[in-house]
Amino acid sequence: MKALGSCARSVPAFGLAAWLMAASGAWAASPALSASRPASDKAAVDLLSHRAIYDMSLIKVSQSDGVRAASGTMIYTLTDRCDGYTIETDLSLNLAFANGNENQIEQKYVAWEAKDGRSSTFRFQVLENGKLSKAYHGTVKFREDGTGTATYDAENVSVFDLPRGTLLSTGHTLALLKSATANEQFMSKLVIDGSFDAGPFWITAAIAPAQKGGVLSVKGAPGRLSEGRYWPIGMAYFPATSAQPIPEYEISQNLLGTGITLSMVQDFGGFTLAFNPVRMEPVTAPPC
Repeated sequence: MKALGSCARSVPAFGLAAWLMAASGAWAASPALSASRPASDKAAVDLLSHRAIYDMSLIKVSQSDGVRAASGTMIYTLTDRCDGYTIETDLSLNLAFANGNENQIEQKYVAWEAKDGRSSTFRFQVLENGKLSKAYHGTVKFREDGTGTATYDAENVSVFDLPRGTLLSTGHTLALLKSATANEQFMSKLVIDGSFDAGPFWITAAIAPAQKGGVLSVKGAPGRLSEGRYWPIGMAYFPATSAQPIPEYEISQNLLGTGITLSMVQDFGGFTLAFNPVRMEPVTAPPC
């Protein structure tokens, strides 16, 4: 899953991992052309199509003038589209601050990512108190040598150069699962998915040994959605354009072997949010 992207450090909007979906209408992400994969981190399994609804709650604050209350809901949908994945997050978050101000955030993110890791398209929009505060769309394209570019189109066009080995968000999840099943304890990758207007992020991950369980409340046929082993994983996000040794934010999640996030905690420095599933349901993927 994706992490909450950044409207501002004190007022987040959700991104990867984030965790990020099938989109239609004005929010549909158009598939891009695919070619060979720029990095060799593809796992042996595909991610499982599903829709998850998470309850968001405030569990920690550390700034005297910062957030004092937070609650909301995030809907995350991932669908296998044969040659790629569509990803959608729809987030609603209410924030109350120590100075008495309140902020209501609505965030939408949709993307299509090629399974070979060579291309993606994305759209991102944030409404604050009903008014548009941020909107952009863009593409990621990799060349045959594995290098690439990410283009963000908003009021101004921004282009980020991507070195060989950069992963898309679904590729990063698969790489995490590959490392976890190999009993590796550490992974560091450069990731781009369009959920951050700052471009790519370095994500360092500490992977704990697998735990038994992972049972979820699932609507419909549970099957692989509801149970199996999971890995507790801690991740720190560092903007690739920053030289600061302190991460922009940190995430702890329990990741099932199917790529589904069992639960998650995201630390923004001034406050920390918990994401707990309230409903999980399978999504029927289109025939290939």
